[in-house]
Amino acid sequence: MIRRLVVLPPVPALLPRYASLEDPVAELRVSAVAAVQAITRGVEAVSVVGDDPFAPEVARALLDAAGFTGRVEDGAEVLLVMANGSAKRGEKAPGHLDERALDFDDTVDLALRSGDGSRLAALDPQLGAELWASGIEPLVDLGEQLGDGWRVSVPYADAPYGVLWWVAAWLH
Repeated sequence: MIRRLVVLPPVPALLPRYASLEDPVAELRVSAVAAVQAITRGVEAVSVVGDDPFAPEVARALLDAAGFTGRVEDGAEVLLVMANGSAKRGEKAPGHLDERALDFDDTVDLALRSGDGSRLAALDPQLGAELWASGIEPLVDLGEQLGDGWRVSVPYADAPYGVLWWVAAWLH
């Protein structure tokens, strides 16, 4: 049974090998590491879910930065869900502008802030794929298992490079 989860973006800029003298995602990094520290406190194992190719590596880097010394294994009660919003929020976004992107991201944002699994389950993974969002299908699958009554904290939600990123913690 899932007891805690945190949604984090699978952003390659969070990997140590992409670190530079000036951190381009400093605010995101601080928020993500703090959320991972909080959610893994006293935990021996976590699961990582996500469909982005960078998801496992970014999750591991965040776990390491948070000082987590436990195991990453399927079926743990604590999840790191690697997902981000659309990458088509404007002309300078990676996928350029798609008029549907802002409404889609608003829907995902509302679902993440709701504490209601049925809202996650109602997300449209096909539209997410068209808008270059990642992790939407895993969020839908997860939503089908979660139910409602979750306490939610969203310490970070921003799109500094045209892709909406969240750090959202769900606690039961």
